[in-house]
Amino acid sequence: MLTMRGLPRVAVGELSRTAPASPHSIKLTLAHGLQRPSVSTVYHFSPRLGQGHSVNQQPPAATTYYETTYLSGPRALKQAANMSWKKSERLMETIKHYSAFPATGVSLRQMVQFGERPSVGTLFRASQFLSEELPIRLAHRVQELSDLPDGLNEMTSIQRVKDWYAQSFEEITALPRPELSKEVKERLMRPNKFNGKHSKIISETTYNPSVPKGKYTSAYWPNENGNGNGNGEGKKGFSRRYFATVEDTGDWPPELFDYNKRFAETLNTIKRRHDGVVTTVAQGILEYKRKRQRMQIDHNIQAFLDRFYMSRIGIRMLIGQHIALTDQNHNKDPNYVGIICTKTNVRDLAQEAIENARFVCEDFYGLFDAPKVQLVCPPDLNFMYVPGHLSHMLFETLKNSLRAVVETHGQDKEEFPITKVVVAEGKEDITIKISDEGGGIPRSAIPLVWTYMYTTVDSTPSLDPDFDKSDFKAPMAGFGYGLPISRLYARYFGGDLKLISMEGYGTDVYLHLNRLSSSSEPLQ
Repeated sequence: MLTMRGLPRVAVGELSRTAPASPHSIKLTLAHGLQRPSVSTVYHFSPRLGQGHSVNQQPPAATTYYETTYLSGPRALKQAANMSWKKSERLMETIKHYSAFPATGVSLRQMVQFGERPSVGTLFRASQFLSEELPIRLAHRVQELSDLPDGLNEMTSIQRVKDWYAQSFEEITALPRPELSKEVKERLMRPNKFNGKHSKIISETTYNPSVPKGKYTSAYWPNENGNGNGNGEGKKGFSRRYFATVEDTGDWPPELFDYNKRFAETLNTIKRRHDGVVTTVAQGILEYKRKRQRMQIDHNIQAFLDRFYMSRIGIRMLIGQHIALTDQNHNKDPNYVGIICTKTNVRDLAQEAIENARFVCEDFYGLFDAPKVQLVCPPDLNFMYVPGHLSHMLFETLKNSLRAVVETHGQDKEEFPITKVVVAEGKEDITIKISDEGGGIPRSAIPLVWTYMYTTVDSTPSLDPDFDKSDFKAPMAGFGYGLPISRLYARYFGGDLKLISMEGYGTDVYLHLNRLSSSSEPLQ
């Protein structure tokens, strides 16, 4: 069940909205290295915060935080990736200012309630929330990347990632807001009416049951307003903010349409810039290990990676949801609110993950028939979740199980033991158990399963950080990221991923999914 070193990772579709593909389409997709259609996680960042907000002291609109050389011509798109960008002292001071404020958690249920009736006004309200929230989250990460110990912050790849976050921060805060009349502002703050009554404020988030307090923070905060960046500058949080639908009777001014469009374009740009963050950070860790001549990473770096990648999941979730809601005006699916499916069918996604994992196993080991997988799951088991998250977790765990089975019993074996996937429905959780006969893991090695890049320096291939890689493609397969990242995805919405092994026999992996959908994000 340890990582499938060298086994190509399948692009199963990050945050996919498509129905499960047939085995033929899966094999065709994998053979040609294509990604199935998916909804990208992109973020919608809005301009500088206006007066009356707690994040104040904003510079005037004309302030330029960085110097950019703009390129043009037919090669503009290609050249844009190498655009010269320099951060200024003013920008870094502003980022430090933002990093002293706490992030605001959002639950899956809140996102769905917000997106039930997306309109121009509703999207604009959401953009204002994101224009405050995303810079805070980005600022936390810039500060932590700057403060990494033992010279890790000096690695070239880490510096590159820090610049990406700083540039994205600037683009969000520099996007000019529209000039709105007093009447429009009042209308935006007026709640929508259903059945002649004003809609209720969106439901509160609850404590995330899977994450001990302070687990993904740099320091423990004694109150709810700790910002989690460990700088000792926690400040009182803003008045509580909610996603909320607004009264949508009548037309909205064209300024709102234009702003929503520009906001979405900005988020798409930021999303593309950050596509290679996971692989680039991995490259930075490799640089660090080689420079320090270390075989493994220590506890502090492991904790940093947990915080960093959990934050990344949250940022991309907010961005992806907003972009999908913007597109939802044109592509309506009754079961989807943005990238969240209100009727995610567990059996369909599990079957798709099984087919993907078996095909990759066959392709990598040159097998005529990969180890078979038995699925025990009610056909009508549906719940609210992000299909892309569940697909990724199932694929990673199944991939590791099949690898263990093949390598334990030998590639020449005609018939392998069957791996069993059992899905159980409870009141709080939906639990998926994946049981294999892959020889198990020594008890002393269990903690290492959750360690990033658990491999030797010499055997670890190099990553080219200038090559734009998706987080879910083959390059990460040999770097020990599958299970640790999958556990973060599970914990993000109140679930968990646990492993119990019998050395000499096999391993059981338990994937717990919180079906209540009210637990808050584990903020950094």
